[in-house]
Amino acid sequence: MKMRYALVPSRAVGDQDLSNGSFRTLASLCLFTSQMGIAFPNQETLASIRGCTQANISKQMKLLRELNYVVDLQPQGRKRRGSFKRGNRYFIPTLASDPIPSWEEVKSDYLSEVRKPPHGY
Repeated sequence: MKMRYALVPSRAVGDQDLSNGSFRTLASLCLFTSQMGIAFPNQETLASIRGCTQANISKQMKLLRELNYVVDLQPQGRKRRGSFKRGNRYFIPTLASDPIPSWEEVKSDYLSEVRKPPHGY
């Protein structure tokens, strides 16, 4: 098994407003970030990693958005048949002051081979 790691914003470690579950969801989300801090796993994938329900992930993502740990970006690609909407695309700022990447930067961003999720996720 390959060793995996995640770069989690250090400000989240001592944030008393962040629940333990939300912190773990943030850490799970960070497993998928590119070099620019962009990630696009779906909530089912995060729930599978966390061992919880998609509904829990949805609640925790709401808190992460409110506390500015997660910023929603415009999805890329087309909507899949039978899906509610196009895929999620998030920006995870390392520092609260990090600027949101431009659409041109987002379009050219990619996930390197070493940061791709393990098979099955």
